[in-house]
Amino acid sequence: MEEQPLICVKIERSFVEFELEMPENNENILNLTDVPVSVGVKRGTRTVNETREVESTISNQGMTLIEWIRHFGSLTMYFDVDFFVGLIEFDIQTFHDTLPKVRCLSITCLIDQPDENDILEAQNLLRPFLPDVRHLQLNSVPLSENLSLQHIGMANLKVLSFEYLSNVRFVDLCTCNAESIIIGKKGDQMSLVDLNRFFKLWITGSNPRLEELFIEWDTETIPDWNILLKGLKAEIDDDEDEEGTKYFTIQNNRDISAEIKIHHSEDTASVRFEII
Repeated sequence: MEEQPLICVKIERSFVEFELEMPENNENILNLTDVPVSVGVKRGTRTVNETREVESTISNQGMTLIEWIRHFGSLTMYFDVDFFVGLIEFDIQTFHDTLPKVRCLSITCLIDQPDENDILEAQNLLRPFLPDVRHLQLNSVPLSENLSLQHIGMANLKVLSFEYLSNVRFVDLCTCNAESIIIGKKGDQMSLVDLNRFFKLWITGSNPRLEELFIEWDTETIPDWNILLKGLKAEIDDDEDEEGTKYFTIQNNRDISAEIKIHHSEDTASVRFEII
């Protein structure tokens, strides 16, 4: 196995990296109960101008990989975890049971054309962590019937961030409990009709916990913002003066007001919805 488990502890500008060299085996699955052959340590400091490092090797302390993870987990109440679909070489459930609560979770799919196995892996990565996660980021993760925004939205997320995919509809977010939703998209195909429908549903009472929605996509063409604002009874704020930007205010049936900021630059457009 070329890549070895790496645990990095960062304290302000200082860092300590522990590279755990695992014994070779004939399987592709990393055994979390194996004892590392050796533990490489890299200590250093980083500044704007330079990085200083000192490398050494320490005893494996007779601890298994799980015990090393638990040892470092004892230093903090919460973990941030990044997963990459297609590169997982250990049992997810065992890893989940080893960690303290994960508050920030990122899942990235590096595969251009993911198949059913990749979708299943993403689903298996997300399921055990979702009840405790508060910040969730999905990068190019394919959604499906068993891994949909409706399922994800049932969690009490503080922040949901994902890349807009062709099979995603904004109305799928209407039952989402997230306080903040951030959506990015590569390409110029963005359905303002669908987004308009989402805002109309908010006016009638959906997404009561939503405080902010931000959407950005690539386009050199100025969008027809009238499509987005149709039927919202939006009031324009003439006091705001910013090139390429307009501000509107809408109100829902619970007398809660929100500001919609629409913006277009040379090659991107964005919409920001924020409770005021």
